[in-house]
Amino acid sequence: MSSARAAASSSPWTTGPTWPIRAWSNGFRPLTKEIAYQIVVERSKGSKLWDIDGNEYVDALNGFGMNMFGWQPDFVQEAVRRQLDAGYEIGPQHPLAADVAGLVCELTGSDRAALCNTGSEAVMAALRIARTVTGRSTVVVFTGSYHGTFDEVLVRAGRNAKGLSAAPGVMSGMFGDIRVLDYGTPEALAFIREHADELAAVLVEPVQSRRPDFQPREFLHALRAITEQHGCCLVFDEVITGFRVALGGAQALFGVRADLATYGKVIGGGFPIGVVAGRRAYMDALDGGAWQYGDDSIPGVGVTYFAGTFVRHPLALAAAKAALTHLKEAGAALQEGLNQRTGAMADELSAWCLEVGAPIAIGRCGSLWRVNWLEEHPLQDLLFAMMRSRGIHILDNFPCFLTSAHGAQDIAAIQAAFKASVAELQESDFLPRRAPSPLSFEVRKDARDGSVLARDVDGQPFWYVPAADGGALPALADPAPAGGANAKAVA
Repeated sequence: MSSARAAASSSPWTTGPTWPIRAWSNGFRPLTKEIAYQIVVERSKGSKLWDIDGNEYVDALNGFGMNMFGWQPDFVQEAVRRQLDAGYEIGPQHPLAADVAGLVCELTGSDRAALCNTGSEAVMAALRIARTVTGRSTVVVFTGSYHGTFDEVLVRAGRNAKGLSAAPGVMSGMFGDIRVLDYGTPEALAFIREHADELAAVLVEPVQSRRPDFQPREFLHALRAITEQHGCCLVFDEVITGFRVALGGAQALFGVRADLATYGKVIGGGFPIGVVAGRRAYMDALDGGAWQYGDDSIPGVGVTYFAGTFVRHPLALAAAKAALTHLKEAGAALQEGLNQRTGAMADELSAWCLEVGAPIAIGRCGSLWRVNWLEEHPLQDLLFAMMRSRGIHILDNFPCFLTSAHGAQDIAAIQAAFKASVAELQESDFLPRRAPSPLSFEVRKDARDGSVLARDVDGQPFWYVPAADGGALPALADPAPAGGANAKAVA
C-alpha cells in the first residue's frame, strides 16, 4: 500500500511520520473504499504536482480555482521572499494594503475595497454591509450557488422560499432572514420584484461553479434593474469568477455592475486572501467614510463591525500585489487565450462523448470546466479515480480549471486520460455506449483470419488480430473503413 493510501486508511485521524491527515470521505462508498485515498503532495511547479510516492500528475483541480498562473510562479515567489526578509508584522497598517486595494479598484472599477482572509469572510462582510446600509434584514440566495462555509449560507430551499439547513450542525434558526430561489427563473424574478422593498441584498454567484454552462445574462440584467429601483444591494460572489472569466470578472462578462462584489482565490497568488469591493455608499459602512485632519470632518456613516487578526497579512499582500500586477500587465489577452484553450478542450471532449455514446458533456465558462453527467449510473464516479490512476489530479465531480502554465501536452494528457477512462468504463458496461448500426456504413474487413473490429481510445475504428497469448497484433497500417465518415458510428 502506498504511503498516501495508508495515510487515509484509518479513521478519523491518522498520524504519519511528520503530518496528520483526515480520512477522505468525499464520495465515499463501501464498494470502492480500496481506491478512495487522497493524493498527498510533496512538491509542485507549473501545471504539475508530485506526490510523496514520486508520482507525477497534471493538475486539473488547481487549488479549487485559486491557481491561475501555475504552481510557484516566479513573480509571486520573488515578491514573497522579499517580504519575508523585510518582515510580516501583524497589527500596524502596511503600505502593501493600499497598493492591493488600489489595484483591485482599478481593475474592477470599484470605488473602495477592503481586505480579509478568505472568500467566505468577504461574503459574510458583504451581507453585513448590505444590512447596515439598507436597514433591512432579508437576503435572497439561489439554489446551486456556493458562498462559503459560514452558517447562514449553508442553506437549501424549503417551502415558500424558506431556508433549511444544508449541513449537520447548522441550526435551522440561522435562516429566518434567508430566502432561497431557483436561479435564473422568471418565478425568482417575480418573487424578488414582489418583495424588493423588504430585501437587504440579493446574493448571486453569477456563474455557478456547479453549473458553469448556465449563464443567464438577461436574468442578471433584470435583477440589476429591480434591485436598483428598490434600493436593494446586489452582491456578486466573484470569488471564483473574479479575474478568471475576464479581467473584470463576471461583471465585465455580462455587462452588469453590482453594488458589492467579493473576490478571493486568483488574486491571492497562492496565499489566503479575500476582498469585498464596490460602491462607496456601501463600503463606507466599514469605517464611516472619509475624513481629514485640520477641520471638523468626522466619519459620517453608520459603521458595522468587521475585523480579524490576520487580515492584511504582509506575505499575502505581497503575493496579491504580484498577482494583480501580473494581471494588469498581461491585460485581457491572458484570460482570452486561456478561455479559448479551455473551450477547445471542452468542445473536443463533449463531441467525442457524443460520438461514442457516453452520457457526458463538459460544461465550462472561461477557464472553469466541469464534467456534467447527462444520465445517472451507479459507478460513473469511477471516472475520476481512473483519471487519477492515469496521472491527472482531479476530484470527484468538482469543478476543474486550466492555468496559464498548462501547455498543449498537458491538455492532451487530460484529454487522453479522460477518453481512456470513459472507454474502459464503457467496455466494462459501467457506462452505456453507442450500439452498432451495420446498415448505416460498410467496413472493409481485414483479410487475415480471426480479425476483430474494435475502437481505440480516440473513438476511431480499427481491425486487429488477437494473438495467441491474449494480446493483439498491430492494427493495419491503413485501417480506414470504406464507409468514410459514417464509419465513426462503429462501436
